[in-house]
Amino acid sequence: MSEIASARALLQTVVAFYAGAGRKGDAGAGLMLDALRADLLRAAPASIAPRTITAAALLPAALPSTELGAAIAAATPLLRWRQNPNYSAASMGAAFMAGYGYVEFAGPKDALFHTPDVRVGLLVLAAGLHYPLHAHPAEEIYHPLTDGGLWRRGDEAWRAVPAGHAIHHPPMVPHETRAGDSTLLALYCWRGDTTTEARLTR
Repeated sequence: MSEIASARALLQTVVAFYAGAGRKGDAGAGLMLDALRADLLRAAPASIAPRTITAAALLPAALPSTELGAAIAAATPLLRWRQNPNYSAASMGAAFMAGYGYVEFAGPKDALFHTPDVRVGLLVLAAGLHYPLHAHPAEEIYHPLTDGGLWRRGDEAWRAVPAGHAIHHPPMVPHETRAGDSTLLALYCWRGDTTTEARLTR
């Protein structure tokens, strides 16, 4: 399969996931997913150079045995790994920075497909890491692809969310994540202000 075919297959698989299994979970996610699917169907392929970071090595063993997992695996050589420019070893700790990273399948920059008002990608968090409270102006939905992690909004109780179920974060609602005994993978999507990166809230 060619590179562009692998990228298109990944995007089509994400769109199908959002139309089907990905609609389980938090109320409020459905309307955003409907709008997001329309945006993704209009997305134009982008030309980006692949790039790797330390956390990228965690991806292959953690991918689920699903159609989405297979599509991500096929597109892995094309991915450009990134980290939030607001985070550093000084603010987050060296262990966090070594075990954290993300790639974007669609977005305004450094993504396989260009979409100015949407970001869709994959978060990787090493076993045992805590991604502390942070917030951003974009509306967000997470879909864990692995079990064992914990999720929290503001002062709500921590909760375990089954793989494939939606976690909805309205704009500027602080949220945090803890990986369990294995690598945490989560598909995420942003809609709205896609250029303002998340910042820690505590």
